[in-house]
Amino acid sequence: MIAATTGSELALEGGHHFSTYALIFRLDPVDAGHTRLRAESRAVFPGRAGAVYRLLVIDTGGHVVGVRRLLSAVRTRTESRPGAA
Repeated sequence: MIAATTGSELALEGGHHFSTYALIFRLDPVDAGHTRLRAESRAVFPGRAGAVYRLLVIDTGGHVVGVRRLLSAVRTRTESRPGAA
């Protein structure tokens, strides 16, 4: 499922065999011409297989690395475009 509030929030929800999750992007105005993008993730890892998956993806820090790379890529792309604000 995708839900959006124009100019302030985008929520993506999904799931697979090991978890159900949501990734929520929030846009916060900082000052004239600058916006902060934040990412919030929520997940449920049911059962023993979910616990193992959580251990491998979340507890190792892999998820944090992936989300930071995603946010960094967005920053790079928006800052390299003239007039992108």
